Amino acid sequence: WAKEQGIVCGVTADRFAPDAAASREQLVTMLYRYVKNYKHGDAAADGVLDAFADADQISGYAEEAMRWAVGSGLMKGTGKGLEPRRTATRAQYAVLLWRYLTD
Repeated sequence: WAKEQGIVCGVTADRFAPDAAASREQLVTMLYRYVKNYKHGDAAADGVLDAFADADQISGYAEEAMRWAVGSGLMKGTGKGLEPRRTATRAQYAVLLWRYLTD
């Protein structure tokens, strides 16, 4: 279902990896695509990433989603930056979803 809705695309063109841990940028990207493609919600990408020292570590596929998450207040960083490629913790998943659902 998520692939059909354009929410997940796999880790490469021919590999899905459903049991792999997700990074913070992957988590944000999936939520962004859910809002944009399935819920047809406001997914304006207006956040400024330059304020984070590790903004240059954001993968190209995730940049628009990270701008959206930062701009909408869903992603605030960790004190070390956005840490886009770090594995997301269960607590980070929960906070991101809570912020989205209560906004």
